[in-house]
Amino acid sequence: MILLIITRIVDKNSSNAGFIYNWVKKIGETVDKLIVICQEQGDISGLPENVKIYSLGKETGAGKLKQLIRFKLLLLRLVPKADGVFSHMMPIYSIIAGPFCKIYHKKLIQWYTHKSTDWKLKLANLFVFEFATASKLSFRLKTRKKINILGHGIDTELFKPLNYKLPTTNYKLFSIGRISPSKDYESIIKAVYELHQQGLNNINLTIIGDVSLQPQRVYFDNLKQMVKKMQFEKSVEFLGAMPNSRIPQYLQESDLFINLSDTGSLDKAVLEAMACECLVLTSNEAFQEILPAELLTQKDNPKILAQNIKALINLSPEKKQQLEKQLRQEVVNNHNLDNLAKKIVKLYES
Repeated sequence: MILLIITRIVDKNSSNAGFIYNWVKKIGETVDKLIVICQEQGDISGLPENVKIYSLGKETGAGKLKQLIRFKLLLLRLVPKADGVFSHMMPIYSIIAGPFCKIYHKKLIQWYTHKSTDWKLKLANLFVFEFATASKLSFRLKTRKKINILGHGIDTELFKPLNYKLPTTNYKLFSIGRISPSKDYESIIKAVYELHQQGLNNINLTIIGDVSLQPQRVYFDNLKQMVKKMQFEKSVEFLGAMPNSRIPQYLQESDLFINLSDTGSLDKAVLEAMACECLVLTSNEAFQEILPAELLTQKDNPKILAQNIKALINLSPEKKQQLEKQLRQEVVNNHNLDNLAKKIVKLYES
């Protein structure tokens, strides 16, 4: 089978989208040939020989018009050669590629995981043959097209627990993601501060991520200023952006991963933490069906969050270990990358 994937970036060192490299590598091992069109290309070393990457040139400064022209020329040349087309996340790709897929009678499948249903997704619905998503709540567009629920694609060989964890007196909290108000980092910081005020001074918080849009820079600066006013710099650490491949070591060494995102879909970062047997605490409604109540919290409520963290700190070693094993098993069974790659390819075999 020859499969064509359209995605934003292929770069193993990308902080926000490094996982796409792993997807490309694994799907490439599952098909005869994999063609990838991306807007931006970074480090692609280590991909199978049957994977061919075509970049629209964003990494060299190509503007939107130049990218669009190159995109259409590539579609004209590559769509006829492919057995199917897989559009990853951004519906605009399906809108542009849709007419080519219609002309050459190629199955176009759109992968989408977000509660938002904007005009681009609705327009893409006119062109796609089917949709694919991670969970029921990850796709909310009302459509007559088939919606394939496939689970997420977490590399469980990369994201795995340590064989032995060194004992420590500190309780390590961890969070990752772009620095944005939608992630509610201020509630996490305030909750940790509240716990310090209660005498739990051995709690440290590490945040990995950077701003993706310049207006978010003000929010990031405000967070740093808040930490400074609290005189809390020794307990809260901002590490900036980091390649996806380096994240497992932080998860493996952490006691609790906190996620207050409101995407409404299964957040990949939470699943990565679960795969590392790190306890998680999230306000994301999409996890209500797969997580026990003690691992769910509220957004914009530092006091409740502090209570939830304290309860997890006080778990018995037996209960903690039981939950950690349960979390990893959920990812291995329903969200591992090997299975997802096979499921995606199978969509084109019917």
